[in-house]
Amino acid sequence: MYKAIKEIGGYEIGDEVPIEKALVWLKMYSVPHVEKVGGESDKPSEDKKEEKKLETSETSGNPMLEDYLGRNTNVVKKNVEDDDLSQEQIAELLELEKSNKKRDVVIKALETKLKKFGA
Repeated sequence: MYKAIKEIGGYEIGDEVPIEKALVWLKMYSVPHVEKVGGESDKPSEDKKEEKKLETSETSGNPMLEDYLGRNTNVVKKNVEDDDLSQEQIAELLELEKSNKKRDVVIKALETKLKKFGA
């Protein structure tokens, strides 16, 4: 377990910090902003890794499509307009976008692209 010893990433002094973030910050800063206070391993537990896998698999059956939408709004919009996506991919991207980020610009671009297929 790690605790913040300086304000960092929205954490106040004394707040518990997730191991993954703490390890990154320890490498990032020459003056530590976090300190180890518990006897837990520095590696994320297998349970936490499994939880992350479950979270991503519950939202979509295709992690590549989730990654496609995980970029900046303008980048996603341009990619949707330029890339040669199948009707099924566009429909799934549209559903993912509507259920997760709900960015109007991306939704409109996907709907426009889907209309070109006649759907």
